[in-house]
Amino acid sequence: VLCMAGIITKRDLEQLSWSILWMIAGAFALGVAMQQSGLATHLIQSVPFDTWSPLVVIIGSGLLCYLMANFISHTATAALFIPILAIAGSSMTDQLAPFGGVSTLLIGVAICSSVAMILPISTPPNALADATGFIQQKYMVKTGLIMGLVGLLLGYLVLILCGVNGIF
Repeated sequence: VLCMAGIITKRDLEQLSWSILWMIAGAFALGVAMQQSGLATHLIQSVPFDTWSPLVVIIGSGLLCYLMANFISHTATAALFIPILAIAGSSMTDQLAPFGGVSTLLIGVAICSSVAMILPISTPPNALADATGFIQQKYMVKTGLIMGLVGLLLGYLVLILCGVNGIF
C-alpha cells in the first residue's frame, strides 16, 4: 500500500537493511518453532511456578521478557511468553489473585515487551530508523535503555496498583 501510494519508492526499498529484517523474521520463526515443537510447554512444566512468590513470577517474567524482546522482535517475544505464562498463571491462580490474577501477569509481559527497544532487531521501526543511517546504534542503545527502564518502572507501578485495587 505504501508503494502504491508513492510514499515508499524503489530507491527506499533498496536502502533498507534487509539483514535486520531477516533477523526479525528469524525471531518470529524461533518463537513459532518453540511453541509448535512443544519445547515451550516442556520448559513450563519443568519449573514449579506454583511454589514461587507471585511478585517474583510477575516481575521476573517481565524482566526476562524485556531482555529477550531487546534481542528478538517484540511480537515474537510476546507470542512465545504469553501462552507459556498463561499456563504457569493457571497453576498459581490463588497466589496471583491478590495482584489482579493471571491478567496482571500477561499484561506485565505485554508492557515489558513493548518497552524493549535498544537494538534495531527489537522492532521494525527501530530497524527502519537504523537503516536510514541517520541514527547511530550507540544512541539507540542509550535512549532505549533510558526509555525501557522508565517504561518498566511506570508500567509495573501502574500494573500492580491496578491489580491490587481490583481494576483487572
